[in-house]
Amino acid sequence: MTHNVTPVHEETELDREIVELESAISALKHRHEDVQLGERERVVLQRQRNELKSTSRNHPEIRKELKAIQSRLEELDLLLESRLLNLWEPFWQAVRFGGLGIVIGWFLCSWGR
Repeated sequence: MTHNVTPVHEETELDREIVELESAISALKHRHEDVQLGERERVVLQRQRNELKSTSRNHPEIRKELKAIQSRLEELDLLLESRLLNLWEPFWQAVRFGGLGIVIGWFLCSWGR
């Protein structure tokens, strides 16, 4: 009768990988929540901006508020774009290094003939 005994090293390795995976999932959830909040704030600010533009154009107070809203919208756009780029980073790394490997392989193949 043989028992499948897993060495302690493999168990600790598996535990460490599970903790890392849980941490990555948690970070992804937080990033997703941040993006959702940013999108909601962006929609509200755009609505406010459109309302202010339609009410009056010559009031200095409204112009200041419009500039503040526009500034915050630009900040949100940058934040959301950077969050999106972080999500796609592994994909672009694979494309870059995979493409580089294909080009080097093609070169070596044609050079070896």
